[in-house]
Amino acid sequence: MKRYLLVFIVFLIQLNSLKAAIPDEKIKAGMDLIYDLKFDEAENFFNSLQKEDPEDLRPLFYSSQIYFYKALPSRSNDDYLRFLELSDKVIEIAEKKLDKNEKDYDSMYILGLAHSYRSLLMLNLNKNLIGAAFSGKTGYRILSDLVKENPGYYDAYMGLGLYKIAIGFVPGKYQWLLSIIGFEGNLKEGKQYLKTSYEKGKFTSVESRVYLSFFSIKEREEQSFEAVNIMRQLVKEYPQSPVFRLFLASLYQQMSRMDESIELTNEALRLNTNSLQNEMKKGAYSLLGTAYFRKNNFNEAIRNFEEHLKYVHNDDRYNVSLFLLGLSYELSGNRLKALENYSKVRENYINERDGEGEKFFYRLAEQRKGRGLNKFDSLLIVTMNLRECGKLDEALVTYNNLLNPEYSGKKLSEDDIAKVYFELGNTFFLKNDLRSAAENYKKCINISVEAETWLKPHAMFELGKIYRLEGKIKESDDLFDEMSSISDFDFEVFLDMRYINYLNNR
Repeated sequence: MKRYLLVFIVFLIQLNSLKAAIPDEKIKAGMDLIYDLKFDEAENFFNSLQKEDPEDLRPLFYSSQIYFYKALPSRSNDDYLRFLELSDKVIEIAEKKLDKNEKDYDSMYILGLAHSYRSLLMLNLNKNLIGAAFSGKTGYRILSDLVKENPGYYDAYMGLGLYKIAIGFVPGKYQWLLSIIGFEGNLKEGKQYLKTSYEKGKFTSVESRVYLSFFSIKEREEQSFEAVNIMRQLVKEYPQSPVFRLFLASLYQQMSRMDESIELTNEALRLNTNSLQNEMKKGAYSLLGTAYFRKNNFNEAIRNFEEHLKYVHNDDRYNVSLFLLGLSYELSGNRLKALENYSKVRENYINERDGEGEKFFYRLAEQRKGRGLNKFDSLLIVTMNLRECGKLDEALVTYNNLLNPEYSGKKLSEDDIAKVYFELGNTFFLKNDLRSAAENYKKCINISVEAETWLKPHAMFELGKIYRLEGKIKESDDLFDEMSSISDFDFEVFLDMRYINYLNNR
């Protein structure tokens, strides 16, 4: 009788435990509040869940995530410190739970993610890089152990996928870092992990799709809709969230769909009534400024870039916005305002993090300060914008005319001629005229430029892709090898990353 009584008591304890456990749907409801940028509501909601069941780690973990999402775009030190405080609590409790039960897979998962997000935030905010490396390595090890012991814990694949992709994008010149980090990258494997967590995970579907969308972007001439379709679905699922609209608007710009990008961005601004309002405005007005610049509507570009610059932080990459604002003023006939903005382009950026883009636009701004736009410069910008808006035939006419000194209004330098051939190659490539594209890339490669040394390796990359499309694999590989041997040019790391992504999508 005592034996049956004991079994009954154990059963009641288990039943009460099951009743006390927070249903997954409640956790997902709180996460939906985060995705809609209703951070205050989400924090109150998770605090109430934590009181409901103090043993469940998830409410505390997702409360810490709110401050991760606050600190990442705002760069607020207060939000960063609050994230660390909550993350420390998550890690401490998870470790204690695992000390009691090393098979507590939920705690293992939360512990691995907590370390992963610490690493990501520290790196993005340029804080405690040694701590970031340690947390990253620890998070990867824990998530790896988890899927080895429990391959069906599908949420864990998201973190592993991000690690695989991030390390897979490390350019060749930085491969020595891998020996320190202790694991290797693999873009294809990383994307497959993200697909697994998106399709089968309980809590990682949204984030996995966001990452999968951006890591699915292919070369423009491939006309891939994979990334756009993923983001469209998120916009449909979260119609009140401005952030997914801004993501989709950014993708539309890369596809030359400026009007759709503008419409989506304005919708995002109308929905911008909750958390991160300044950060949403910063991103939205940057997108609008760029879209109107591409449409050669320089007055609207000025208005939106001016608005965007009200919200930037010192650590943001804003040289490109200042430079495009300066160009917009100059193309509108206001040289004094152009000089004012060229002079604001900074050279005191963090080289390891911002060097390529910030350095490039600082150099261009210094050039523009030294001399105003001549007819050739202006036509080159306007014509490139035509191409970026998909007006390829119009762009081709002007590019060909620019090679005539009588039309362009000046004797062209070797750098000028190389620029035109490169842009002609890009335009023909987008028209799928591979023969004409290849001819122009070859002309660009064979010109001895003085300042724009980046043109040759970038043209070699484009020509190598064409050779591959034509089945000339050896010629393509030889050209890529030659390209990889060139160093010290603008956007070198960016080209390395494009090359890595291109090879992994074959």
